[in-house]
Amino acid sequence: MIRKYNVSLKNYCTFKIGGSAKSVSFPKTEEEFVKEIFFCRKKRKRFLILGNGSNVLFSDDGFDGEIISTRLLNKISCFENDEICCEAGVNLNVLCKYCAQKGLKGIEKLFGIPGSVGGAIIMNAGAFDCEICRFVKKIRVLKGDSVIEREPENFSYRKGPVEKDEILLSASFHFRRCDKQEIDRIHKQVLEKRKMTQPFGYPSAGSVFKRNKNFFPAKLIDEWGLKGLQNGGAMISNKHAGFIVNFNNAKSKDVLNLINFVEEYAKKRGYEFEKEIIVIT
Repeated sequence: MIRKYNVSLKNYCTFKIGGSAKSVSFPKTEEEFVKEIFFCRKKRKRFLILGNGSNVLFSDDGFDGEIISTRLLNKISCFENDEICCEAGVNLNVLCKYCAQKGLKGIEKLFGIPGSVGGAIIMNAGAFDCEICRFVKKIRVLKGDSVIEREPENFSYRKGPVEKDEILLSASFHFRRCDKQEIDRIHKQVLEKRKMTQPFGYPSAGSVFKRNKNFFPAKLIDEWGLKGLQNGGAMISNKHAGFIVNFNNAKSKDVLNLINFVEEYAKKRGYEFEKEIIVIT
């Protein structure tokens, strides 16, 4: 187990925003992971499980508790029936590349999403009409004092199968065989499309608002002429209206002010926006 103290949260999220955490622990095994969770519970210590931090906004005041990072829980195993098992901290892009090397097709359209496997399953990450739920066969979770392996249920848009009283430990996937060159070609196309449509030049946390079945927030924000709107060091991206970027050492309050403005602007026009990013205070 590795442990660090008084750590800047800017280094643990893709937004590069946030104060400090009292401590960050890095379990190397599932056993250490579960043991650390039990320890925090026993001490009634506030804690947060954090993957790659690609969908979170930390407070400028930091986090008054312990961050348990899954970054070192990054083992991947492949079985004869084309089933792959991943620990929660496996980087999603690493999994995509691993599948490409093995000639296993399925999640290549998710290539370029800067999250962990755990985070991707918890929020049912998706892109280009592909969602990770299509390929998850089983999940392994900590529920209370017990480790349980079960089939995933109740996937929906940006909502995975992990319940509020569960913590994801690992998951297994099933893919189908495909020519490696075909997978590489799709990876290349996906990255090119991302570079054309998304703001890669500045830190961000991806789409700020969830897509609604009746409207697309990014399209409306664009139509309302809000691209480029700034508050402090935060800005609604000129390239993709669904992104808020950290273009100049933004504070959490800068991002939140923009989010609140957009939400109120939308509400006055009859739209209710729902945040996709998770705000940690």
